[in-house]
Amino acid sequence: MHALAAPSEVKFGERALPKNCNRDNLFRSFIDPRYSASSSGFCNTYIRLTVKSTITATTTLIATNGKRDLPATNSYPSSRLSSACSCILTASPSPTNLITTKIITATTTTKPSTCSVATPIVPNGDFETGSLAPWTQTYSNNGDPKLLTYSIKRPGYNASAYALIANDNAASSYIELDFEQSLTVCSGTKYDFAARYYITDPETPQSSKHKRQVNKQVYVQVMVDGVLVALSQNSDPAGPPIVWRTFRGTFVAGTGRAGLKVSFIATDFVGVEWGVDDVVITPV
Repeated sequence: MHALAAPSEVKFGERALPKNCNRDNLFRSFIDPRYSASSSGFCNTYIRLTVKSTITATTTLIATNGKRDLPATNSYPSSRLSSACSCILTASPSPTNLITTKIITATTTTKPSTCSVATPIVPNGDFETGSLAPWTQTYSNNGDPKLLTYSIKRPGYNASAYALIANDNAASSYIELDFEQSLTVCSGTKYDFAARYYITDPETPQSSKHKRQVNKQVYVQVMVDGVLVALSQNSDPAGPPIVWRTFRGTFVAGTGRAGLKVSFIATDFVGVEWGVDDVVITPV
């Protein structure tokens, strides 16, 4: 038996078939009819490129007869193995490529909104500063500053210090008194609106006993960016006691700013007093 062993570490560059054959003793052993089949298999494996950086190549060439078939083991450098193999192979065997496919799964996580604004969202919504700012006031329709008046007065809702109070002393018709401010909000966020209000009208003769009446033509209206958010119910008779009520609504902020407008409105010659307090806006 004649055994051939390649060195345990062989580099890529040493495996390619050289251009010229070196017909030495190793080559003659490879073409010996007794070993040619084993030699061919060895060379196909040895020359084939792999993705590994080292390889141990060992082959055994089996002789079938003859006195010279004595067991022997010889070691050869890679250059001689390549040379001998190049002489029995007509072309380099096709490389064996090891391809690893890595599948990457991408997970998209939507982060919650990081928008935050200072609170309270409605500055001086309870009028406890004793002044109107940062609210601004305007008259609409036939509002006359001499006849349609307003003030920050006490007491407010639930015996608080102040509330916003307006009076139509001349019993005007089709009037509107607006109070506005621009708020900082988060775009796309839904908000709740809530406030306290009261509306009273003077005594109106309905009979000889001068009973009080509830008037449907005076109300408080709340709008945000021109969209109606809340509307009061009918007025109550004049106090005392003053009847504070609650009205609510919701809206979705379109941008980072929202225009809030609270309007006192009368559509008949009645003379009326309005009160608003505790104007609050909170995110849902």
